[in-house]
Amino acid sequence: MQQELEVVKGERCRHLLSKGYYMNAGLKPEDRIGDGNFWCANTQTIYGPDKGFCNGKDCTTTTRSCYESP
Repeated sequence: MQQELEVVKGERCRHLLSKGYYMNAGLKPEDRIGDGNFWCANTQTIYGPDKGFCNGKDCTTTTRSCYESP
């Protein structure tokens, strides 16, 4: 039987980038917009250094080898 690792969620990784981060600077939460596209600042692609997909959900998993808290 394969043992599952515990998934620990935190804030988004400090290396996760999105166009919305730049467009929403200073806006109230209810006024924020974005297209949902993310990329990693380390790799400059949609995949992190661990070859995992970059998005607002997966990049909150603190057990990813590339995760760094904000």
